[in-house]
Amino acid sequence: MFNFDFQKLINNLLPWFLRGPRMRAWLEVLTSPVVWLHQKFTEQRDDTIFSLHHNGQVISLEDMLNRIFNPDGLHPRIYITDGERRDRVYLYNLQEGKSTRMHNLGESFPPVYMLTQTEPSGFDFIVWVHSSITFDYAYMTGLVTKHKAAGFQFQIKTF
Repeated sequence: MFNFDFQKLINNLLPWFLRGPRMRAWLEVLTSPVVWLHQKFTEQRDDTIFSLHHNGQVISLEDMLNRIFNPDGLHPRIYITDGERRDRVYLYNLQEGKSTRMHNLGESFPPVYMLTQTEPSGFDFIVWVHSSITFDYAYMTGLVTKHKAAGFQFQIKTF
């Protein structure tokens, strides 16, 4: 539906007695902006279809990243593992019946660090990239952010 051969179209719409090389060259020059716009449109369409075929599943993210950043690799060099997620610490009132207690510094309890709402409490997954792959960190972060599920935090590391 989107495949046009503009030279063939020019040749078929031109009457036979006007099909000289000069007239054909003139019409190709006139249609060159349309040909350029058509090429940009098909590239954008292919990129959109590629993006729609991938979602936030691990296998889908790995496939997308390996196709973009390691296109001629024989084996995948980008993979995703689970991250270390720390549970948030909540303080409760005595009436709520739950026990999270604060201790003095001299007592022999492990330290408890409280995080604000904006501080990350670990990462849900880690994207591992082989050190032989050169990549734009911001571009890869944008791709993963676009396709990951909302609320998940990730980190990109090299190995």
